[in-house]
Amino acid sequence: MTATGVDSATQTTRTSLADTYVRNDVQANNSSLSMDDFWKLLSAQLRYQDMSNPMSNSEMMGQLTQMATMNAMDTMGETITAAMNSMSQISLSSYATGLLGQEITVADLDKDGKLVGETTGKVDGVALTGSNPYIFVNGKQYSLSQIVSMGKVPKTEEDGTDKDEDGGEDSSDKEDETQTAAV
Repeated sequence: MTATGVDSATQTTRTSLADTYVRNDVQANNSSLSMDDFWKLLSAQLRYQDMSNPMSNSEMMGQLTQMATMNAMDTMGETITAAMNSMSQISLSSYATGLLGQEITVADLDKDGKLVGETTGKVDGVALTGSNPYIFVNGKQYSLSQIVSMGKVPKTEEDGTDKDEDGGEDSSDKEDETQTAAV
């Protein structure tokens, strides 16, 4: 009986020690290894290897080659990401400058980002400072994401009929109604 009591007490002690022990030398983000980490692993592997069966030169060269390849791929990935960000910025800047003098409609937003109306006018200027370009319509600054439409977009009523510039129905709509009534 005492043996089981000792075992359960030992098990309880191990569990409570495991729950309370915290390693301070372990970093939370271990998803990537650097060349320094590789050199530490390689030196530990060489230090603690079995002298009767040491690591072969080809194994060591294979590991060095793999780590160099991984390092080169990481560097290339970072370079591609930076290039894509630059190209995106150039594209947005080109788009914004192409809007100069164009008639557009932009959304007017309140301080909470809710739509309160629309403004139509020509793009007076473009600000290319910062990470996102801004356009100016009627002297007010707007982001490119606030553009609703470009050019003159005909207004439609809820019933879907197009109105011409003086507010009357288009003549093409009347011809459609006449043809429908004749059938």
